[in-house]
Amino acid sequence: MKRNKFCVMMIGLSALMVFGSCSKDNDVEPAPPGGDLPANETWIIYNANANWSGGIYALKDKKAREINLSGMPFFQVSSSLGGSVLGKTLYKVNSASNAQGILKLGLNSAGNVTEDKFLPSLSSAYISNYLVASPTEGYYWDDVRGGLKVQKFNPTTMERTGEIDFSSLSEGLPNESAGQLILAKRDDKLYVDLLLGTKQAGDWQVSPKNKEVALAVYDLTNNKILNVTKFAGTTNLGVFIDHVLWGLDEKTKDLYFVAVGDMKRQPSNYSSKIVRIKSGETQFDQNFSIDIKSYQFPAEFNRLFVYDSKIYTTIPSRGVSYYGGAQHGVSYRSDVWFWNEIDATTKKAKRLPIPADSFYGTQNPFLHNGEIYFLSNNTSEGYSGVNQYNPATGTVKETFHLKESGRLNGFNIIAD
Repeated sequence: MKRNKFCVMMIGLSALMVFGSCSKDNDVEPAPPGGDLPANETWIIYNANANWSGGIYALKDKKAREINLSGMPFFQVSSSLGGSVLGKTLYKVNSASNAQGILKLGLNSAGNVTEDKFLPSLSSAYISNYLVASPTEGYYWDDVRGGLKVQKFNPTTMERTGEIDFSSLSEGLPNESAGQLILAKRDDKLYVDLLLGTKQAGDWQVSPKNKEVALAVYDLTNNKILNVTKFAGTTNLGVFIDHVLWGLDEKTKDLYFVAVGDMKRQPSNYSSKIVRIKSGETQFDQNFSIDIKSYQFPAEFNRLFVYDSKIYTTIPSRGVSYYGGAQHGVSYRSDVWFWNEIDATTKKAKRLPIPADSFYGTQNPFLHNGEIYFLSNNTSEGYSGVNQYNPATGTVKETFHLKESGRLNGFNIIAD
């Protein structure tokens, strides 16, 4: 499925929770004038226009609390949807012109973003899911090379180095894949989503044969499939290649995953859930799940970050449907998505005083120097910015916002 089709269509806190409005001025510590900006950081900003094209900017000396990108140098891309950072290197899905594959970017002597190397996909479809695990270890999925195979590559040289074959897990169904949407690594294990089913006419998701989600676990030390773990009561791990829906809790070392469910039919019996594999284990924790129905329905979880047994995700203030906004009285990309902190033990959720989001950007929060950073695009307020949350003190303050510079679809920090 092409990305533009996906974008046109689409892309949880108990039952007593009341969803109120949250403007950019409510309960958020006002941004300091700018004198406290960290001199040893380069801010990477992905802005985007209405057609998803935009630029990647690197700001070190020009950082500010209010940023107008006009006149600043940038690296132009046809699809500006954020990326990942390893050290001082950037990676994103697809080339500047949107050719399918993985693009490696760096900073030149002037501190501007420049292209380094590109690893093309053999496929012409927008499907090159990838994971950069280290400067020499990377993985990606390329349907043309085999849906039940995960490709290996070197993130430094951007050369393909081999593959991992999961074909022994085939059940002979029309649509089978391993690692198309989830490529996660913890210790010496690689976790990949195993999807065996059929894509119905008019659907972009594959309907699994069994109403469950499955992960294949691969032992990278012994080079063998260790096991397949399954969790019933939901379907469809992950949602799209540049929309990562797994997270590793760096404190507990538990792995978390989002099952979005069937986003077209939104069946109540198989609703979207957050599931986990505990530290030291390779099987789903069958005694744990976070169900979107506890907070809002119809809806699904569509962002994920976990730290110290706290789950950070967006929950809509009203029911939403990706396939039909009018069905629930609100379009999917309206200002209805609110950042929440869910306690993984009690399952109670707390809405954070961060501006509501319209879900035009899909980047997950991230941790930097003990604070968690969240992106928000709010159409009604004309707000595009980043807010940072200190989980120890509960303090939220604005990092920066854009002024007359399009949407904010990605943000990374590179430290000197």
